[in-house]
Amino acid sequence: MPGRRETDHGGGRSLPVMTVRIGFVGSVESSGLGEAVGALVPPGTSFEILTVAEATTLIAGGELMVLIVAADGPAWRDTVKLLLDNSIAGESRPLAVFALVPRDDPAALVKAFELHVADVAGLPIDPHEVRARLAALVRRRQVAFAKAAETRAAWRMAVIDPVTGLYNRHHLDSTLPAAIDSARAGGRPLALLMIDLDALKPFNDRWGHAAGDRVLRSVADALLSRARVADTVARYGGDGIVVVMPDTDLATAREIATGLVGLVGETRISRIGDWQAGVTVSIGMATLNDRDTDAQALLERADEALYAAKRAGRNRVAEAA
Repeated sequence: MPGRRETDHGGGRSLPVMTVRIGFVGSVESSGLGEAVGALVPPGTSFEILTVAEATTLIAGGELMVLIVAADGPAWRDTVKLLLDNSIAGESRPLAVFALVPRDDPAALVKAFELHVADVAGLPIDPHEVRARLAALVRRRQVAFAKAAETRAAWRMAVIDPVTGLYNRHHLDSTLPAAIDSARAGGRPLALLMIDLDALKPFNDRWGHAAGDRVLRSVADALLSRARVADTVARYGGDGIVVVMPDTDLATAREIATGLVGLVGETRISRIGDWQAGVTVSIGMATLNDRDTDAQALLERADEALYAAKRAGRNRVAEAA
């Protein structure tokens, strides 16, 4: 979550400041304990006393970063396990559980760590202990979240085309062979669309490459709006786009491709100069067959079909032989 930045004086790096949402779950009788713990959370965090049902909902939505669970009732082990089992929430903001366990029950301490809680403090609480442990835990969560965000950003730079927001050629080169292997291993169909914008050069010549990039982005957005979860939509190079469609037979691919031609033809690009621009695409379609020895062979057949669509007048679909 972007925002102001603070300095990690221990490591000399800057991390994004984010609001850490902390929840507290305890027994019915522990509302006073919850209020006492709430007074000890680090500055800049939010704190709320929750029921198990409320905590479960927030965890499932990835909205809690830290959950404090008071082991002051007979069912606390089941409560912790339930909440941790539901913390399959987001990879970007995994849940950390902070357990409060009876000081005179060593078995409770062992059980808490067996349940993979992030940290533990004793009951009755020592305010200094809880404040220090919570501050350290929140800080670790912030560092982990920042590192996860950096990893996602690096991944995007490696596989996403910056102009269109589609996958790039490098990603296509790694995923298409895998898609072919998977289709053949399972005896399932696979279709590939080779899409090319018709007459993009006049946009670039008249309005400049920035206008051409806007056209590409608009077409990419239109294609993504129809893409299925399993499809891979990638910029192949220049104004070429490839769509890899697993579990798609010839008839389905034909229907999808025809629909994409119509969709793009109806798309209006944001104003370029003093007029509202439109664009069309030609599509070459190929389905995987025994003659496709590798990914390149499938791409070449789709490319040949694309040029057939161009020669036939553009703004249409042609099927590979």
